[in-house]
Amino acid sequence: MKQKSKLKSKLLSLLLITLLTIILAGCGSQTADKNASGKSVDQKPIPVRFGVDAGTFSLQFHVAREKGFFAKHGIEPQISTYSFGIDTLNAALADQVDVGEAMDFAALSRFNTGDLRIISFIQTGKADKTKVVARDGINSPQDIKGKNFGVSKATVQEYIVSRYLDKNGYKEGEVNRVGLTSAAEIFAAFDRGDINLAFFSGTWLDKAVKVPGARIIGSQADIPFEARGFLVVKEKLLKEKPEAAKRILLALDEASQWINEHPEETGEIAFKAVKLPKEAVARDIKDITNEIRLTAEDVAQLKDVYEYAIKNKLIKGGFELKDKIVVDPLQQTFPQKLAYDPAK
Repeated sequence: MKQKSKLKSKLLSLLLITLLTIILAGCGSQTADKNASGKSVDQKPIPVRFGVDAGTFSLQFHVAREKGFFAKHGIEPQISTYSFGIDTLNAALADQVDVGEAMDFAALSRFNTGDLRIISFIQTGKADKTKVVARDGINSPQDIKGKNFGVSKATVQEYIVSRYLDKNGYKEGEVNRVGLTSAAEIFAAFDRGDINLAFFSGTWLDKAVKVPGARIIGSQADIPFEARGFLVVKEKLLKEKPEAAKRILLALDEASQWINEHPEETGEIAFKAVKLPKEAVARDIKDITNEIRLTAEDVAQLKDVYEYAIKNKLIKGGFELKDKIVVDPLQQTFPQKLAYDPAK
């Protein structure tokens, strides 16, 4: 009788152990599934060097680091700040960073050399929020012949100013374009009177309109043109760390959604990261579209900017635009956000 009882007890123990093993195996399978989807915190972090600009164009990256979205998706970020998006691409070409960001024109200006590739749209702002501010008695676009127009060198502003002058009937050389290297330098030149007008937005617009005699005489909406920003990576990263691009997109997508839902806290992060006024950032976020995507319209704008820039000798050409766009990372992470077919 005792032997039967012991045997029964052993069988019961064996059954319990078997059930526990099955349960644990199931949990392990679920963890493995999470790893496969790129969303587990247990992934081995991939070190990535990011180059970002000194303004609101960099918000997604700073939020992704501060709120743990990079860590969540297995990215170990090293973020370096530059004046403009174009500077991040120059850094990528010099192999100082793996990932940069740039507006359409700036990105196109660097595609004739190096191994840079677009993998996603990331940001745009409303055209009517970037204003032309003038001083020294300039009351309208018709008053700017012979005046000094401040321009951020090698940035999308070169394209915007060219289009703005075309729109208002000015020929090459009738308005002096003064190339400057940062938004701070443009404002300082405007404040001193070294330049008579320039495009300003965000916190720099707040400062520019306070300069004695300053007057808003137009905006990008007059062209009309709304610059689109893109995430640009080195082809080397795509080849050597193919999983990195997908993880970056996952992290930046979460950051984009978080920014839209938390403007005030985003302002705090922007102040901490790049000393932007937090109240102004929180205010401006409602006029900024932060999104991971790539549409036919995004690429069509790149094509339009490319053709105009080549025709007007603003950049060198010599490349096929579709060869500079890689859709695989976005297709594999967010197929619903990819509305561009490179085969068409």
